[in-house]
Amino acid sequence: MATSYAFATKWTFNSPIQAVWDVIGDIRRYPEIWSDFRRVQVRFGDGRAVGSIIDAETRGRLPYSLNYTLEVVESDEPHHVLLKSTGDLVGTGRWELRESGASETRVTYYWDVATTNPILNLLAPLFKGALAKNHDEVMARGYDAFSSELRSPPATGG
Repeated sequence: MATSYAFATKWTFNSPIQAVWDVIGDIRRYPEIWSDFRRVQVRFGDGRAVGSIIDAETRGRLPYSLNYTLEVVESDEPHHVLLKSTGDLVGTGRWELRESGASETRVTYYWDVATTNPILNLLAPLFKGALAKNHDEVMARGYDAFSSELRSPPATGG
């Protein structure tokens, strides 16, 4: 039996909404900026537009990796993207971005998934708290990664 998780991660960035959208929406770059993303491959589309298909592998501090496929099912740039997840994590992910000033953006990421790995599901009653803490730590590293990207000067052509 699958174990369900519902997370809501809230962040605030001192950057305009479009800049935040550009960083969060650039999933191809996640492995180079966010250490928990081991692999991202965009199989179809650009990774942001409806219909895009993305294969991902993530690994937090716990000794297991999660492999899943994301499909972009809704996208309203720069405010909202809804992802459907299949594989080791089945459910949805949803990024919501809201301006709260000229150069401040509030972001909420909703991750409502169930694990399909039989071993994780067997251990979930004993370790659900540790798994939730692992998720929180992964997201904290994501916040740091995105914050660093937003502080970096944009690349210039040459």
